[in-house]
Amino acid sequence: MTPAELVLLPGLNNTAAVFDDVKAALPDTLRAHCPDLPALDTVEDLADHVLRDAPPRFWLGGFSFGGYVAMAVLDRAPERIQGIALICSGPAADTPVQAAKRREAIAGARQGSYLETAAASTAPFHPDSLARPDLLARRRAIVQAYGAQRYIAHCLACIARPDRTGLLDGRHPTLLVTTTHDRVVAPENLARLAADVPGSRLEIVADAGHLVPLEQPRALAGVLARWIAHGDAS
Repeated sequence: MTPAELVLLPGLNNTAAVFDDVKAALPDTLRAHCPDLPALDTVEDLADHVLRDAPPRFWLGGFSFGGYVAMAVLDRAPERIQGIALICSGPAADTPVQAAKRREAIAGARQGSYLETAAASTAPFHPDSLARPDLLARRRAIVQAYGAQRYIAHCLACIARPDRTGLLDGRHPTLLVTTTHDRVVAPENLARLAADVPGSRLEIVADAGHLVPLEQPRALAGVLARWIAHGDAS
């Protein structure tokens, strides 16, 4: 049987390496593509970058900022998308408060504080993860590889993105993944979204914060594999 194609897009402060353990845990029935997102400052340009190298038809998953790009991919090429998964993410635009905070972060990054600020943040982690030096070291390495230039560009892309909630209208299988301890994208927001999206599926990964691809990769791989298997069988 030909494997299903799955494209996974990383979040803010993350390279494609955030999905390394997820990719390794996926079954042979899935072929994962995990592209890096370059320093482009609109989600539309990033979507075009993803679509250039993506398979003709594919399942799409976006983690955090990658979810914003995934929504732009869906907007650009709905006929190529077999289903969309938003992982600790959502389809809405930034609020004015969120946009203001991003502008402050951009100013700090331009002044040279990016690496230490991003690497030191504990907000994306489950409390238990803070006692895992291996995980913290991997996070720092990813942040360092990602860099301030990409961070600034992607923050600008976040601020400029439109609300694409209306695209989640039930015409594409939709998976919404949250965790028990996400302090970045509130689980209750995804639960409300799931109630409004026809035919959507909500999955909650236990013992993880926002960084679920690093913290619980096998669990996330299982959620994605079951969702795609169900969709392929429908």
